[in-house]
Amino acid sequence: MQLIETNVHSGEGTTTVEFVGEGGEKVSVCMAAHDVQEDAAITRAKEIMVQLTAFDTDPAQQGDIDGETINEEAVETTGFTSEARS
Repeated sequence: MQLIETNVHSGEGTTTVEFVGEGGEKVSVCMAAHDVQEDAAITRAKEIMVQLTAFDTDPAQQGDIDGETINEEAVETTGFTSEARS
């Protein structure tokens, strides 16, 4: 997914970060938080997505999209890491 836009929406007790791709793809992360600065919300949403991948219970499917494994270039481009938060 080639990221072209990031939107942050806050509601009653929640913040949603929506990542929009070039082809119209959308990935949303809804967090139980409000009154969070946009930069902090975006950073936390990225961390949540990394944790979903890093701690997947089925390693055979981890990073697998239609039979293609995500390559190292994609990891470098996103800036995501699977390091634990301190």
